[in-house]
Parts: sequence; C-alpha cells; structure tokens
Amino acid sequence: MNKTVDFFYGIGSRYSYLAASQMDQLQQDTGASVRWRPLYSTELMKRRGVNPFEGAPPSGQYEPGYRTRDVAQWAQHYGIPFHDPDWSTLDWRRYALAAVAADRLGRVVEFSKRLYDAVFGTGIAPTDGAGLARIADEAGIAGQELLRMIDDPETAQRHERTIADALAAGVFGAPSFVVDGEMFRGNDRLVLLRRYLSARS
Repeated sequence: MNKTVDFFYGIGSRYSYLAASQMDQLQQDTGASVRWRPLYSTELMKRRGVNPFEGAPPSGQYEPGYRTRDVAQWAQHYGIPFHDPDWSTLDWRRYALAAVAADRLGRVVEFSKRLYDAVFGTGIAPTDGAGLARIADEAGIAGQELLRMIDDPETAQRHERTIADALAAGVFGAPSFVVDGEMFRGNDRLVLLRRYLSARS
C-alpha cells in the first residue's frame, strides 16, 4: 500500500523551498503520496517555546550569512534558482494563510510552487493583494476568491489544526515530513525519508 507523507512547510522557510522542489520526484520514485500542509513556522516555534531565530544565533547554523550560502549551494545542487528575499518587508504569516486558503480551494501544490518561485526563484515576491491574486490566477484559482478566504475564520481554524497536528507529531520546524508516525526534519533528511519509503514500498 502506498504511503502518505505529511509535508509540513513554511513559505518563509528557505529550506522548505528547497524541499518543495523535490516532492514530485519523491512521489515518482517511491510511489508515496505527499500531502502538502502549509503553516506559519514562526507560530509553530512560538507554540513550542523555542525559536532559534530570536536573539543571538545559538550556533553558526543559524547565522544568516551561513544559511544563505548553504541554501544557495543546495539550490545549485538541485538545479533551481535562488534569490534571498528582503525578509523584513514581506508578510510571511499572510503568505502562509494564503497557502492554507489555496488548500481549501484544492490548489495548494500549484499555488505554493508559484509563490515559492516568486519569493525565492525570481526574487519578485508579492507585496500586496494584487500580487497574491495574480499568483492565485496562475495557479488556477480565482484571485479575488483567494484574497477573501485568507481572512476567512475557517482558514485560521484550518491553520490552527495544522499547527496542532504538527506539534502532536513532534514537528519542531519546517520543513518536516511525517509518515507512519516517523518524523524527518529538514531538507537534508530527504535522503533518509527516501530510504525509509523505498524500504517499505
């Protein structure tokens, strides 16, 4: 029986962007189904009471310069573009809720891929509703419908359920992958996830 992998990811996570680029190939190679589950990773870390991005970096792994170089090397390895966005000017929580709204509309994969391409691929991230609506249109969603649903209470409730499910599964950051109760954390753990799935296919 084919496995289902819960892919918990944040639009504001560079490593989630990397991992997202590999999901189609993972499904093709292992026969697994990937369920895309967008969340606002800052909220996830807040709920856990640990956020390594607040205050001084706890280790070199979290220093911005290192992370930018590391992601650039991974992007080159995957053969995908990478632009570091202007982090302070973008509304990452709204991006997350937009992806949740797209999930409600049945186009979360298409929308997330296009939003990732805008934020990290081309480096031309949407800064207003018109920009998000354009990306929604490209993903096969009525842009104005997506904008309306971003602020709909059901979208916030669905996001809350995703956060709760992630915490219950032991997820502590994005990207994370959960299958059969096993959690694999990080883009660099994809090789271990692939081995796990292949051994049980």
